[in-house]
Amino acid sequence: MHKKIVVFGAGATGRGHVGLLAWQAGFEIVFVDTKPDLVARLQQSGRYKVRLYGEECQEIEVSGFRVYHARDRQAIAEEIAGAALVLTAVFDQNLPDVAQTLALAAATCQARGRRTPLNCIACENMMDSSSALGSHVRSQLRGDALAYAGQYFGFPDCMISRIVPRPEPDPLVIVAEDYNEWTARAEAFKGEKPPELTALELVDNQAARLERKLFIHNGGHAVCGYMGFHRRHRYIHEAVADPTVAAHVMGALDELGEVVRRKHGFSVESIAEYKADLARRGTVAAVRDEILRVVRDPIRKLSSRERLVAPALLAVEYGLPRGWIVRGHRRRAQVPASGDPQSLALAEKLARQGLEPTLQEVCQIAPGSPLALEIAEAWRTWDLP
Repeated sequence: MHKKIVVFGAGATGRGHVGLLAWQAGFEIVFVDTKPDLVARLQQSGRYKVRLYGEECQEIEVSGFRVYHARDRQAIAEEIAGAALVLTAVFDQNLPDVAQTLALAAATCQARGRRTPLNCIACENMMDSSSALGSHVRSQLRGDALAYAGQYFGFPDCMISRIVPRPEPDPLVIVAEDYNEWTARAEAFKGEKPPELTALELVDNQAARLERKLFIHNGGHAVCGYMGFHRRHRYIHEAVADPTVAAHVMGALDELGEVVRRKHGFSVESIAEYKADLARRGTVAAVRDEILRVVRDPIRKLSSRERLVAPALLAVEYGLPRGWIVRGHRRRAQVPASGDPQSLALAEKLARQGLEPTLQEVCQIAPGSPLALEIAEAWRTWDLP
């Protein structure tokens, strides 16, 4: 079995989560990134530090890796031809560019006579992440190369959970929480999982695990960020300590948890434990998770498959309470536009066309539907204490 893992994305998640876990498991790591300054700094230093915070701080120095700029596609393809896994941590909009290199790597693997499977796992905060990556790769292949990739390249969808804020001012230092949850769809994984990589769990209920994390963790995190922003907090741990914010977050978590339990059959006890674990993680001040990081990218995060809209629609379908989730939608719409392009675009849409057309365009919530009416009512009548 190959003892090398290629990681696209040498940012916070790439180096502070999946790359770190792979390195701790004894794999040789090859990082790929688009930022010339970061690539040069990592190449020159040959090491970086990760500070993991939980009940105590653990500092880990990572070394022995290699780094390529993303434009060096042929050299990266050669590295991939000898790798056990390919991981991405690049944000969903960058997956098409990664796919160009993976398409080249498929031809390189075929030319080198590789006959062992290669799984490419997109470790992104999105639904069907690896499936999307696989579609991008296949769209660039033809003939024998397409057939080869279909036989030997796997794209198992993935879920990751670890809070890794943006890097410190020193790019060679990353701060993260010490929590890890990392799953991939077992039936889509080709061949055997590297046994050393115990941090990655292959599961038969990937959709359930993903939606539990996306709805409860990301949904609760979002409500905390939106409410915390309006309460003038800078960090999530400050917002968690605010009784007004905490009341709204716990109300939303109760509703989100019941949606997940109803859809996927988790026990009441397991949902309660998951919520309690999230609450504990949010109190770690040393992580310094900035609220502005949490509230960015609203158009993506308010889509119909995402952390607040999807469970709200399910709550309507199941006849479950959803008042706190609805308030979360309303509060996000009131976060002023900032330097974040999606926040600016959302503010422009609301100003130009009003609430219900924006709900339909961004969230796929039909005008006049129960959820649209509830959000509109909250918009007119609800105010922050």
